[in-house]
Amino acid sequence: MQLLLRWAITAGALYATVFILSQLNLASLGKGPWYSWFIAVIIMALVNALIRPVLRFMTAPLNCLTFGLVGVVINALMFWLVPVISEAAGMPIFTVKPLGAVLGSLLVGLIGGIASKLIIRKEEEED
Repeated sequence: MQLLLRWAITAGALYATVFILSQLNLASLGKGPWYSWFIAVIIMALVNALIRPVLRFMTAPLNCLTFGLVGVVINALMFWLVPVISEAAGMPIFTVKPLGAVLGSLLVGLIGGIASKLIIRKEEEED
């Protein structure tokens, strides 16, 4: 149950992030159905689980030299890959500009973290 709740929170955070970025003209919402945001979360989870660790390992020395700035760039790249992969799969969910990817990678984590703290109670976390 908690997995589904976290999935829904992340989908909502992703939608809110892209909506905010679209108001700033840094992204645009696609015309997909409402459940396409859940598919985007699956794509984001796969990208973060499969591609991100490899990139972080390969850029670890450079990340140390730049005091973590490369990590922000990698997170933005992972956020940018989600609409690219979804469009290649035939379901354009949203598009994002490079600056929007940087802000989006920060916003989706911030919104998702705040929503998780507000919605998920401590009793549920201990289960």
